Amino acid sequence: MPWRATLLAALAAMIFGLAGCTPNLGASTQGWGAVAVAEGVVYATTLKGQVYALNDLGAEGVSTRWVSAVGDENGFGGAYNPPAVGRYLYVSGIDGVLYAIEQPPGGGAAATAWRRPQIESEDMAPLVGSPALDEAGGIIAVGSEDKRLYAYNAITGDELWSPFQTEGEIWSAPVLRNGVAYFGSQDGNVYAVDLRTGTEKWRFETGAAIVATPLVHKNLLIVGSFDRQLYALGLDDGQPRWQFQANNWWWATPAASDRAIFAPAMDGMVYALDSNGSLLWEYDLGAPIVSSPVLLQRGLVVATVEGKLSVLRATEASHGAGQEIASLTVGNAEIKAPLTSLPDRVVNGLPIPADSVYIGSDDGTVRRVQVLSGINIMWCYDTEQNVRCN
Repeated sequence: MPWRATLLAALAAMIFGLAGCTPNLGASTQGWGAVAVAEGVVYATTLKGQVYALNDLGAEGVSTRWVSAVGDENGFGGAYNPPAVGRYLYVSGIDGVLYAIEQPPGGGAAATAWRRPQIESEDMAPLVGSPALDEAGGIIAVGSEDKRLYAYNAITGDELWSPFQTEGEIWSAPVLRNGVAYFGSQDGNVYAVDLRTGTEKWRFETGAAIVATPLVHKNLLIVGSFDRQLYALGLDDGQPRWQFQANNWWWATPAASDRAIFAPAMDGMVYALDSNGSLLWEYDLGAPIVSSPVLLQRGLVVATVEGKLSVLRATEASHGAGQEIASLTVGNAEIKAPLTSLPDRVVNGLPIPADSVYIGSDDGTVRRVQVLSGINIMWCYDTEQNVRCN
């Protein structure tokens, strides 16, 4: 397709500018310092190709729980996107290997339960997107720059079916719902693949490459393309329900409430759309947005590549311009990995809303930022120096 070569060349140029890496995302970059959070533990992938498990002590700070010892002598090359947390910790390595890390009880060194492929070859294609875990179904799936989607038994690492082949590199993380994997490819297609058989259920062709991870929202799959369109597709049939055009490419996964979809774009804008794709409001953050936002009770928390963290009023009622209610510049590093947060909790019958977001950046620092009232850094940890930071 004529558009593909042009857009992939533009994609390579854009990635070079954003990430400081080669067009094929090879070993000259060490990842984006992605983090995941579960049950009071923050999992941070380091630029040295390790994983730190950090005890989140809230206002008292942070401490090291364990450090991985996986990969070769140089680790696994770093990671661009967060691990998946289940019985094991699943990490997509830049070295092209999917690692299932067994977490040591009470601390100590982590070990590898299994890895795929078991034997590395030269010039292995990096794994860019996060692995996706269907814990109930016992499946872990991941896309690769070798243009294939892989699915394994999450406990044993056994391959479930021959890899599903596309015509483009896969940077989009698959989303697993009701036995189906939904993901995008740089061949411009959105795919729905049956997790039991590895066969295609449907595909939808957009006008350009897709690197964004889709969002499942009610009965829709929301995904952006480098053709500047945000698409809402039917989950069952892949048919378009609506689309919305931005002024630049889409990279981040949108967030959604029951009544609105909040979609950041590479034009620096955050767009709030109703269930029919009509614009409710927009807000200009002034710099490209690669990191996926999170939606908390106080508002939508979104970060630009330049390190500005903003809380926007997440209302569907206003029309025109959105409203920023708090902001903070986070260090001097770039933020490209997705933001993450703890879920809301219920304690003694009382709802306790999530109050913080966790941010990994490409200088190897991890921060917990409190946003429930005001906005301030609760703690900072430098995985490069293995020390707390300012």
